[in-house]
Amino acid sequence: MSLPEAPAEALTGAPAVAPVRAPAEAPVRALRMRLPASPQAPRLARESVCAVLDPDRYVLGDGQTCLSEVVANAVRHSTAPDIPLMLIGEADGTLFAAVRDTARTVPMATGAERGPLSEGGRGLELLGALADGWGFDRTRTGKWVWFRVRHPRSAAGGGQAAA
Repeated sequence: MSLPEAPAEALTGAPAVAPVRAPAEAPVRALRMRLPASPQAPRLARESVCAVLDPDRYVLGDGQTCLSEVVANAVRHSTAPDIPLMLIGEADGTLFAAVRDTARTVPMATGAERGPLSEGGRGLELLGALADGWGFDRTRTGKWVWFRVRHPRSAAGGGQAAA
């Protein structure tokens, strides 16, 4: 003998609530590529961010700036002919990026040491100011420098962009 179905409220004491589906978010997107170790590499890297995060949905400037700086450092300090790059765009607008170079040195900000009018040495200071987190992992032949930036929704994406 089967029992008759009772409303959820009768069984749990809580009112019955219909299941609600969350709005569909874009899936996680990932991109692995090799950039030429040339002055064009930072621009190519910035353009690649749009392959993993929708520029109509998110404000991408901080992530593109961080990526440009990390790639420029890799071009400057690496002896390899190309720069491996990995980008992951998460559904909430977070960009994770990792860039590999062959330098065995530890990344260090040097802008203050060079003086206020020097043209270089501020990339890691920018990274520290704009990224939600960054670091590096040594390998046998160099290191990966990585960072994570969460992007605000753009006005076109239905949210408010941070000023």
